[in-house]
Amino acid sequence: MYGGQRVAVKLVPDLSQWSGVGGPAALQSYVQEVEVLGRCSHPNVVRLLAACVTPPRLCLVMELMEISLDKLIHARGIAGSSQGQGDPQDSDSGAGSSGDQDCQALLPLEKVLHVGIELARGLEYLHPTIVHRDLKPGNVLLNNPYGPRPVVKLTDFGLSRLRSTVLVTRHPEAGTPPYMAPELYDIRNNVVTDKSDMYSLGVLLWEMLTGLVPWQGCDPLVVAYAVTINRDRLPLSSIAPARMPPKLQRLMERLWDHDPLRRPAAAEVVKQLALIQQSLASGWAALQTQQQSQVEPEPQIKPELHAQPQ
Repeated sequence: MYGGQRVAVKLVPDLSQWSGVGGPAALQSYVQEVEVLGRCSHPNVVRLLAACVTPPRLCLVMELMEISLDKLIHARGIAGSSQGQGDPQDSDSGAGSSGDQDCQALLPLEKVLHVGIELARGLEYLHPTIVHRDLKPGNVLLNNPYGPRPVVKLTDFGLSRLRSTVLVTRHPEAGTPPYMAPELYDIRNNVVTDKSDMYSLGVLLWEMLTGLVPWQGCDPLVVAYAVTINRDRLPLSSIAPARMPPKLQRLMERLWDHDPLRRPAAAEVVKQLALIQQSLASGWAALQTQQQSQVEPEPQIKPELHAQPQ
């Protein structure tokens, strides 16, 4: 409890790490996270309530959220089931093949679009000054996760950097390999922009649409070679056509463009996803109206007339 409310406390996993060579860098990372979160105030960013940055008791006190997007995507049948808190990796052991997916367990397209819009809004807020650099389902937290429009918030800014326009770093490859943009694998590239987050958002959308783990079972070096040298991307063919409107497919292809400058900004993604959302809502409403108009009226039974004998 903090200030009379339940909170989430993020502790340093191993306090002994501060005595090693990596100690100062690790400490700097946590101080940096405090700095980033302390400056953020947005409905789609987890609020920092308090922090301790003095070793050995380092911690962040943040608002408590119900579940991560990772668990919502990959834990099968968790709504109304005791299986919801299981390891998502264990429950998704067959994620390499779309034919093994339980279609009923996939997030509805409407919810995917809603989560995508909320994430893009959070990134739009951050990107004037901050690059997240580790956008993945585990760093997206939800409240009311089983409702049609959950509360969506970004968290874990341990790899973020405050910047003016671009980020200059000695470790551009820092991040989670399946979600990393091609330019982050280039050790010669010391400039990282917010467009790397947009690539990650495209991967996250693919994961929500398919229910699959991106690049599952692949070594990070294999992933790096595939996306940088071969320019391979996750297969859009893994997404059922009913869940992939043409406008959404074009948007995801743009998010995965090899050239960061050609990827859409977060504000544009918000607009494009909202347009797709509105188009689907209009289409569903029209279809429902059409179906109702095509319902045949119930046949009226005419009473039989029996003549009386004269």
